[in-house]
Amino acid sequence: MSGKPNYTVEKITTIVAGNGFQVREFTVAPGKEVPWHYHSEVTDWCYCLEGVVAAQIRERDGAGKITQLRLAPGQSCRIEAGKVHRLASGGGTVCRYLLVQAGGKYDFNKVEASGAAPAVAG
Repeated sequence: MSGKPNYTVEKITTIVAGNGFQVREFTVAPGKEVPWHYHSEVTDWCYCLEGVVAAQIRERDGAGKITQLRLAPGQSCRIEAGKVHRLASGGGTVCRYLLVQAGGKYDFNKVEASGAAPAVAG
């Protein structure tokens, strides 16, 4: 499914958006996440601002190894278009991150959790 995401986080603030890019600030409560999904054309750059961001990334076909990252404030990661991923609060406190998305038309293609990966441990 493409289009508007169907998930709930504490807050999403759009900083700037234009043709083929957007920059948004996410605030995610403990135990909450942006669920497994991929973007057809857009690459994500995630910059941790506060707390711990737990990022999991895998190949779109599900056959690839899962990369698990824990980003502290000042750390970042890049998620290429087509990679299935999710971003979650990785600790017992709220996390905030800046998400820069660019490279083409934005879409949000949800992937069912079954078989995607184990839950993110806090």
